[in-house]
Amino acid sequence: MTAQTLGLLAALAWPLPMIVALFMVVRAPALKFRLIWVAFCFVGVGAFWMDTATGHWGFIPATINILGPGSAPGFFKACIPIGAVVVIAMLQKIKSIRAAALAAKTEKPLEPSA
Repeated sequence: MTAQTLGLLAALAWPLPMIVALFMVVRAPALKFRLIWVAFCFVGVGAFWMDTATGHWGFIPATINILGPGSAPGFFKACIPIGAVVVIAMLQKIKSIRAAALAAKTEKPLEPSA
């Protein structure tokens, strides 16, 4: 696999977790401040870039991106979708807490034996 192919895969992959997190937030039944969580889905940290002509690449760690790292002709750009990862982890944690609460609620107490 060439460096250009890896750069293209990175540039195409970063929006996927953001879109998944967006759908999870939209489908969350009782999530408060939904619009803030939707905006947080699209926060990325860091910026990977690659020049398609030469194959040179770099990483800028001190970057906060809203809606991805942007685009430029002749460059592949990608970011780490940290907002989407946090949202997905938070929603999974809420789901497990609710499942445990439901299981505890429906569990019958043990009757003492004589």
